[in-house]
Amino acid sequence: MNGYIEADDSGQVTVVDDGMDRYLGSVFPKYNMSWRNEFSWKGIRLGFLFGGRIGGICYSATQANLDLYGVSKATADARLAGGVLINGREMIDAQKWYQAIGAQSGLPQYYIYDATNFRLQELTVGYAFPARWFRNMCRLTVSAVGNNLWMIWCKAPFDPEAVASTGNNYQGIDYFMMPSLRSMGFNIKLDF
Repeated sequence: MNGYIEADDSGQVTVVDDGMDRYLGSVFPKYNMSWRNEFSWKGIRLGFLFGGRIGGICYSATQANLDLYGVSKATADARLAGGVLINGREMIDAQKWYQAIGAQSGLPQYYIYDATNFRLQELTVGYAFPARWFRNMCRLTVSAVGNNLWMIWCKAPFDPEAVASTGNNYQGIDYFMMPSLRSMGFNIKLDF
């Protein structure tokens, strides 16, 4: 009531569905930003792309399920602490708490995270061989490229920009998704 969590005398938390939908936020960011730059010196090239997403929310059904079955770090920490403190004053059993909020009909607001994140999206290091090496007939550039190399800052337990399907739907929802891929490769460019 009035924002407090109710537990009965046995410490049981009951989730009551009043039929009212509650707005928890939008998966869409307020801003997307990026910064690309490239430097070259005596044939050596370094390029990078930093990307950022500011705002939006994401939901982790994975975290809810891990909590429900008591296999997450949060549930282990709660068991070690002797329970979960609710309403700032009452300790209840960790298993009862997480089974109430982590269930499919539980309380999704406990698994909503800020989708703001910043990352090193791309890094390129290369070398352009002097044209005189090839009698000025062509230019050869060799470079190594890495994508999604470093998540600099993210509060969500997963990559909020990952999509769990092959389309653009299901954005901002994690349900046992594979981690985001980091890719590395190389380029060979020959100009005549």
